[in-house]
Amino acid sequence: MTGTPSANTSSVDAAEVDRFAANAEDWWDLEGPYRPLHQLNPLRLAYVRDRLCDHFGRDAKAFDSLRGLRILDIGCS
Repeated sequence: MTGTPSANTSSVDAAEVDRFAANAEDWWDLEGPYRPLHQLNPLRLAYVRDRLCDHFGRDAKAFDSLRGLRILDIGCS
């Protein structure tokens, strides 16, 4: 089959890993250059939670509203 990755291939881009590693220290500094993203994150997470609860018929205000769900948050830079 052409175009199907084998078990021995990887989609990891070493240059991309290096780029994120170089920014790691700045990323975790809440007062650093990524501060606006840290400030936006609570609103973004509330939006995601609310949409998931709407979809699955759950109460977004309940402490355990996402219990049992497996969630993958894929960000970008």
